[in-house]
Amino acid sequence: MNSEWQKQSAGAKYLRQRRKCGLLKQESLTKAENVAAEWIPCGSGFMEADVIRWKEAAWEKRSRRRNARAVNAGERMVIAEVISDKDGWVELLVRGCSIVSEKPGWLLKPLATNLAMRRRRQTIERGAPERLLWSDESARAVLNSKFLRGR
Repeated sequence: MNSEWQKQSAGAKYLRQRRKCGLLKQESLTKAENVAAEWIPCGSGFMEADVIRWKEAAWEKRSRRRNARAVNAGERMVIAEVISDKDGWVELLVRGCSIVSEKPGWLLKPLATNLAMRRRRQTIERGAPERLLWSDESARAVLNSKFLRGR
């Protein structure tokens, strides 16, 4: 039992040292980002069935009061699959999330995977979105074409 505690404390010490040196940021990529995948900037050019990632602000309440104003506590990188895109609202399924930066005094938690959420298209476009390349880009082109949709 004591040896497990020593291993955990040694691991925590190692992480603190890496965080001080600034080496943890490059190594703390999620599994979805570690895959040999190619992300290309898409701006507003994403569609249904695309997997996109973007950076967004993380807002937290200052206190437990009902009317407490939210404060920007940091940034997170969200990887999600686009389920639908209608009337300026995008429905997404979260595939991964990582904390990019935290403001001093805040402890942010990443979003849960397989969580369905909605965001305004404008909010996603503000975060410099990138989309994952499809294995067959010609199939995506057919789906995106206004002339070949019915085939």
